[in-house]
Amino acid sequence: MPLFKKKEEKVPPQPGQPGNIQPPGELAPPEGMPSNTPTDAVLNLRQQGLTNNQIIQELQRQGYNSQQIFDALNINEPTNAPAGPIPGQPEQAGPPQGMPPPVQAPEGMAPEGMPAEEPSMDFDVNKEKIEEMAEAIIDEKWEELVKSINKIIEWKEKMEATIHKIEQEIKDIKDNFNQIHDSLIGKIHEYDKNILNVGTEIKAMEKVFEKVLPSFTENVSELNRMVKGKRSTVPKK
Repeated sequence: MPLFKKKEEKVPPQPGQPGNIQPPGELAPPEGMPSNTPTDAVLNLRQQGLTNNQIIQELQRQGYNSQQIFDALNINEPTNAPAGPIPGQPEQAGPPQGMPPPVQAPEGMAPEGMPAEEPSMDFDVNKEKIEEMAEAIIDEKWEELVKSINKIIEWKEKMEATIHKIEQEIKDIKDNFNQIHDSLIGKIHEYDKNILNVGTEIKAMEKVFEKVLPSFTENVSELNRMVKGKRSTVPKK
């Protein structure tokens, strides 16, 4: 008895027929993945002498998923020969008339004088097949895990590059701000120095005026007296 039920092969519907509508709840195979069961491919590979494990690896490289591969292996699994009389061997005759029938051996024991029936090889074959299928599933899931980890690593590297770029831009902005700040401080100090110089010059001019202004005022007063005296000495006509 095969381990898995035989999967019914579906005839692809022709364009324009209602069969093209995807039934609800059934997922379409990913783009680029074969949608048919690789029955012929499994048969050809078995004829070449490949083991089930080698067949699974080869079909995985061709893009088939685990379910398609296991269905094809189950379909092409060699069946045991049906139990029945061997051609050319006479059927066992019944006991002679008047003789008691032979005593049947208990269930599970071979009749006396006949070799015990060898255990079936189905268990070993099924065990090997289960191990191969488990290895294939583990390999497939491991590849998916590695791809997911690689995507996470790639995303992490992109984030680190973006963060480094942002940090560099912040550093450049900070440097520019420091330069502007230093320039403003320098200008303010320069303005303070100029104001101090102007104040010093104003004080110097004030001192000069303090010294010059009294004599200048005295000279103006004397000149005014002289003009008045001259006017008084001029005879009237």
